[in-house]
Amino acid sequence: MAKSLFFNIAAAALLFFSGAATSAAVAQSLPAPGEYLLFVLRDRSGEYLFFIGAVYAGLLLLKKRRWIWAAAAFLLGIAWLAFHLPVSLYLESLGVDSFAETKNFNLEEARFWFQTLRETIYPDLSLKKLVAYAAFSLFSFYLLQRLLARKELTRRYAPLIGLCMAVVLVGLAFQQTSSKALAVYFDNSEKFLTTARNFEQSAPEVSVARNQPDLLVYIGESTSAMNMGLYGYPRPTTPRLSERARMDANLIVFDHVFATHAHTSRSLLEALSLGVDDGERFVPITQRKRVSIVDVLSKAGVASSLISNQGMGGSWDQASSVVFKNAWKLFRQKPNASATEVVLVEKVWDHEFFGQQLDAMEITRPSTRTATFLHSYAGHGPYHGNIPERFRTPVDGLFSQLKPAQIKGEANVTAEFIEHYDAAIHYVDYSLDQAIAHVAQVARPLVLVYFSDHGDAVYPGIGHDSARFRHEMARVPFLVYFNDAARKENAGLYEKYRQFARQKETATLAQLPATLMDLLGIKLQDAAKNAVVVTPVIGEKTVLPPIMVRDTAEGTTFVNANDFALELPLVPGRELIDKTDDDTKIYAAVRSGRMSLAQACQKAPVSFEEVSRRIMVAGCPLDSFPGKGPQTGAEVVQAPDPRALR
Repeated sequence: MAKSLFFNIAAAALLFFSGAATSAAVAQSLPAPGEYLLFVLRDRSGEYLFFIGAVYAGLLLLKKRRWIWAAAAFLLGIAWLAFHLPVSLYLESLGVDSFAETKNFNLEEARFWFQTLRETIYPDLSLKKLVAYAAFSLFSFYLLQRLLARKELTRRYAPLIGLCMAVVLVGLAFQQTSSKALAVYFDNSEKFLTTARNFEQSAPEVSVARNQPDLLVYIGESTSAMNMGLYGYPRPTTPRLSERARMDANLIVFDHVFATHAHTSRSLLEALSLGVDDGERFVPITQRKRVSIVDVLSKAGVASSLISNQGMGGSWDQASSVVFKNAWKLFRQKPNASATEVVLVEKVWDHEFFGQQLDAMEITRPSTRTATFLHSYAGHGPYHGNIPERFRTPVDGLFSQLKPAQIKGEANVTAEFIEHYDAAIHYVDYSLDQAIAHVAQVARPLVLVYFSDHGDAVYPGIGHDSARFRHEMARVPFLVYFNDAARKENAGLYEKYRQFARQKETATLAQLPATLMDLLGIKLQDAAKNAVVVTPVIGEKTVLPPIMVRDTAEGTTFVNANDFALELPLVPGRELIDKTDDDTKIYAAVRSGRMSLAQACQKAPVSFEEVSRRIMVAGCPLDSFPGKGPQTGAEVVQAPDPRALR
């Protein structure tokens, strides 16, 4: 009897899963049904198992006349069917870096991230799929009830057995949907603990040139070059920097610079440290052995200071606590016991905070050479919340003259959301200009270096979530400003970087440590040349290392900004997957000459976003676009020339 029961259960399970998978295949109406059945059984079981379990529960509740609960069960099943595919695809794209953002997170940042999910998590319900699944659910429930009714014992416990089946089906659905993401989460918990140990490598011996300038490094937050007028964006978001670029030869503007990651901690861990093993390029930054740039500067007798308006929470603190643990001074919101000296300050707007601290540091500045790092917060969402009230206005009247579809195409993001980001860029322009003005009036040789940790994808409305990577998340501004004293005493250095900027070579922030060392005149001693990996400086031609290296449920993914395939190393236990997006592929093709500018710019843009995106990706001149302006459908609408609004 037990053997007969076992075979009955096995046969029922086989019929159940094959029937459910067949229903999915019928709903999709795809070719090669045999292959698709195997795909559904393996990868999409979480979709139909929950729905069938919810229907079973609803039918059992109907038999007991629990109308409201039954309706709730049916609606829950339909909701699962509608949202399962976008949710499961998003969960599969999450990486270790994504889960690292949950440590000590800021509630304001968390709310902003949830707002961006509406562009990714949206209902995707197919009526054909709903009908197919519902038909199979009703039929299988009917067969199950008939089977249970054949024996007195099973008939007596039929409701309980049916409920247990519903619970099991729902549980299996959750397991199938979230198991990969949970595995990555626990993987992150282990790797997070090893990051600090990986950065404990000894700094190499260095030699230092005399009469080199001091440094002021201004780190921007979530500032994409795509939305900066300085880089061709057709709105006046950077009037001060644009004017300085035209009138002040001391300011050197670099194009074509990529951040290495879309999250602050991952980006800055790489941008502010040197590698020990060049073979680790395809390993996430938290797993590489690194030497903090602060430790290298300390070895060279340069006192490093951090003035951070980021606070102690959020992912930035993961990077700062590792990179700046041996800094000379830290000016932050809360004390950090690992620093030599810490000053507790209240959080204020970036320009006020930096102005106060820089003025104070000029009084207490040590006699040795210095490298001061500023880390701003303006640019992070919610965008209006991190800038002064007087900047919370549109930068021009352009969007008031355009229809929503002409601004952002099919994206669900509001024009107001974009206005807020552009207003934040406008404030960043002001705050950075204030820092440049400070450098300009300092009597000693001083060089300012500005870059952003990453950008935001504001037109798609997804912020800087690495699981939903877009090109503009990695395209960042990079500026170098020599004050008069530095330009005079270090004329050769100034001319070298001005020439680098003219060459317009593509670079990544992985080259920043070498650039900072070069500006400070720091070189490795002969015996230490193999101790760390020193890249070419920003502006020199080089093969770009992969960016956005992430451990995900699929494997280790990366983005390639070169116009040729990178040679992939054989890494035991690690599958390397190229996840380069279309915009980055077009960018690389245009830069290499494989795609002409005419080819990249020939299609009429359908929205202001597309105009801005093509300027960033392909360098399309504003007057190169065919047609009269952004168009929707077949109708071409006359749009105001954004250049007239500057």
